[in-house]
Amino acid sequence: MAETVTTPAQHPTSALLVIADDFTGANDTGVELVRQGLAASVQFDEHAGVPGSSENRAVIYSTDSRALSAAEAAQKVTRAIRSGVAAFSGPYQVFKKIDSTLRGNIGAETEAALLALSCPLAIVAPAVPELGRVVTGGQCYVDGHLLTQTEFATDPKTPVNTASVSERLAEQTTLQQHFVGLEALRRGDFQTEIFALVASGVRILVADSKTPEDLALIVQAAENLPFRPLMVGASGLIRALTDASLHGNAAASVSVSAQQTSLLAVVGSMSEIAAQQIAFVMQRREISLVDIDVMPLFSPEYDDMQHTLAAQITETLAQGKHCVIRTSQGAEQRHQIAQFCQHHHISRSQMGEKVAVFLGQLIHHVLQDSRFPPGGLYLSGGDIALAVARALGATGFDIKGQIAGCVPWGYLHASQIQRLPVMTKAGGFGTENTLLEVLRFIEEKLSD
Repeated sequence: MAETVTTPAQHPTSALLVIADDFTGANDTGVELVRQGLAASVQFDEHAGVPGSSENRAVIYSTDSRALSAAEAAQKVTRAIRSGVAAFSGPYQVFKKIDSTLRGNIGAETEAALLALSCPLAIVAPAVPELGRVVTGGQCYVDGHLLTQTEFATDPKTPVNTASVSERLAEQTTLQQHFVGLEALRRGDFQTEIFALVASGVRILVADSKTPEDLALIVQAAENLPFRPLMVGASGLIRALTDASLHGNAAASVSVSAQQTSLLAVVGSMSEIAAQQIAFVMQRREISLVDIDVMPLFSPEYDDMQHTLAAQITETLAQGKHCVIRTSQGAEQRHQIAQFCQHHHISRSQMGEKVAVFLGQLIHHVLQDSRFPPGGLYLSGGDIALAVARALGATGFDIKGQIAGCVPWGYLHASQIQRLPVMTKAGGFGTENTLLEVLRFIEEKLSD
């Protein structure tokens, strides 16, 4: 039975250039654009242009810059914009995708985008209310908890030490900012206020938003300006942008099918929700769980580990079983890794890169054995997803739809698995049954 994915039958009149700092974030954005009727694909090389683009296409660059230095991240954004703008002959909108929990180089990348575009104003609204991520009083909250009281504050690779959106931006940019609270946003003269702020020299406007309606107010004000501001946010803001263009269009269908029904899942995220998703699916499905201890990756055991794990995974796929690979076996491991890095004088970024490269090589090795291909490949964690895609030779990702509200799926192009459905998810997204929904997608909807 094939899965039917609905996308609008009519196309919007404007084009969109998206610059995202990681692969899964780029994919989340792409899903919303596919809903709008745009042909959306993600590019991995910010140096490369995109020939043949049109007003009905979104050009998305994944700069993989979240864990880089501020200067390196800014350079990547600048190059991506210079490459991307050449794709459009008519009007286009630019969207700077940032993490809803403020990780990464949000100040440096926002400033770089503004300068590259010669744009007078950036409107920053990172809230995703549907996922419990809101901004009120200029502070970011996750499921009712201040950001600095959540696991995102101690992210192994890109920790965050403040919940203030303005303070995070000011860590990397001196451009003049202004904060707009909920009362000012909702009272009906937000657009007039923007004019006054721009005239006074404000370059970055940070807006509160607790509901999808708040984000819609931001989009409405931006669309009525005499210039196109740089929109900076997460999936909540891009959804507001696309919803403003949909206007109830009818839907067309895209169908896909696959022969195999086993899932090969790589869960490299150390988030609590990722662990809950694995535990939930293990109670309801017979799966083979492959645990990877990341500590030996810095030892001579590296090569032997890869061959042993590849053989174990291949055997599981040969039996037609679902296989879930994970690198985190409990909350304590986050602290153990921090101690390991300190003891061996390794940065958390170096540790994360080592793990991602290892998993990419491992999956490449497994999929070279074409006798027992999986029915789908699931990649959880932005760094992991990009590392695997690159190890498989991919140059981009063609987005076809979404599963469980937060899992984009599509095909890696120019890779060794071009027709294998690939699903990606940011580590901290989803509910406990997200992975189960992915399994059902493979078992029921992609099977003949």
